Amino acid sequence: MVEQGTFTAAAEQLDCPKSRVSAAVARLETAIGAKLLERTTRRMRLTDAGKAVYRDVAPLFARLREIRQETLAREERVQGVLRIATPYEFGAQQLGGVICRTLAAHPALDVAVEITQGLVDPIRDGFDVAFVVVDTDLPDSGTVARRIYHVERGLFAAPALAVSLPPQLRPEDLANMPTLTTPGDTVWEFTRDDQTVSVPIRPRMQTHNAELRLQGALAGLGIARLSVIYCEAEIAQGRLVRVLPDYPLPPLRVFALLPDRRLQPRKVRAFMEAIESMMVSELAPQAGAGTGSEPGLEAGTGAAATGLAEGEARPAG
Repeated sequence: MVEQGTFTAAAEQLDCPKSRVSAAVARLETAIGAKLLERTTRRMRLTDAGKAVYRDVAPLFARLREIRQETLAREERVQGVLRIATPYEFGAQQLGGVICRTLAAHPALDVAVEITQGLVDPIRDGFDVAFVVVDTDLPDSGTVARRIYHVERGLFAAPALAVSLPPQLRPEDLANMPTLTTPGDTVWEFTRDDQTVSVPIRPRMQTHNAELRLQGALAGLGIARLSVIYCEAEIAQGRLVRVLPDYPLPPLRVFALLPDRRLQPRKVRAFMEAIESMMVSELAPQAGAGTGSEPGLEAGTGAAATGLAEGEARPAG
């Protein structure tokens, strides 16, 4: 404000109301215990105490402005360490390629990937981007949640097990049958004619690894809940059949959690742009294979694409 000459000019420079500038000066005077400015309707001048304070703090503000300019200059480049949290299979299958391409495009960037499971708080845990997979809505965590895509799921069993099921199978019948599930699954929900049925299940195998659940289903060990597109080859070969196809299951939803909507580092923006490009170019063609697609939650930033989700991606190699 001293440099601008008036409260009005200072308020314009700071892009805030003049009353806020005046109130800030009053709080500073109260905190210091001395009057810093003499003000009239026509002019403003520093008191002796004000001159002393300004003499001490002016170099600090000058250095802050220099640091801001240096930071802005750095942010024009994609550099630093990008910290990513992701479930294993989603990271290996979907993110592996886009991470490698991002690193190749930006030599000054490094990436640190940590394998996680369940909900992650990017602010608390220190991640720039955290990918999570859920079959319900995300709880309100104060972070920015960008929905990447969702994937249809179904129940599948080996033909030998399927022929032993009741002819008029109902969801409730699953309560007495072996199932292959993800850890923590105790209830499966089914929806038909706007009615939801919750069925307690008896897991024989529990694992986040979809390949293990698929192998268990092929071996006839139980009914597995898997991505529909993940099982296409086995269904086409007659090695798996779908169970209760008339009762849709809630889809899996993949979200990218970001610490803040504003002032995102250039490295984060570059990575999310690469994610969008990857989803559109590599996964959108699969929309015709039976999986639904949804736009991201943030207009103009979410990727409109479909694909496999965590637990539903075959490990590379």
